[in-house]
Amino acid sequence: MAELKGATKKDPQRYKKEPPKTGKPLGKPPGHLPDEVSEVWQELEKCALPGVLTSADRFIMEVASSLLAEFRASRGEFVAAKYSHLIGCLARLGLTPADRQKLGTEKPPEGNPFDEF
Repeated sequence: MAELKGATKKDPQRYKKEPPKTGKPLGKPPGHLPDEVSEVWQELEKCALPGVLTSADRFIMEVASSLLAEFRASRGEFVAAKYSHLIGCLARLGLTPADRQKLGTEKPPEGNPFDEF
């Protein structure tokens, strides 16, 4: 809406969507985590887009890793509220399709993929 009104031309700094960066990498899983949670941590880190996760994300990574490890260990006892919390954590880390698009790193393919046929 601001772009349509011309506000982005008047004050472009106000509408920048660049999040602040720490410059520090995510790092290894904390030593106090159980082995199965540390393995999930490393898996999530591999699945994340390069350069997205930083040291500022360590706490949410710990929560997401713990929830995903718990889900895998006992799916039948994993309550709906925990599902929501897990999905929210994954979204905040940019690990869902919609959230990757918000990061501006994934763009839908242009053109029709069947044009070559």
